[in-house]
Amino acid sequence: MDEEQISAAEKAREKRRDRDADARARAGMRTGLAKQFKQVLDVQRQRADEVERREESDMGTDAHGKRKGKTRGA
Repeated sequence: MDEEQISAAEKAREKRRDRDADARARAGMRTGLAKQFKQVLDVQRQRADEVERREESDMGTDAHGKRKGKTRGA
């Protein structure tokens, strides 16, 4: 069929179908989902920092590799 032979109703149907097909791709661009994604990343970063601090305290060193505790001396 040529473009001239397609009825107005058929053109509208195709347009709706194409818009509906693209809706899923556009859904991820909504502001609310971006905010949720950032919140998830923030929580993951906090948990990773907690684990890192716990591991450092278990090793008995601070973040710079220096031993914690009292110094020996006079």
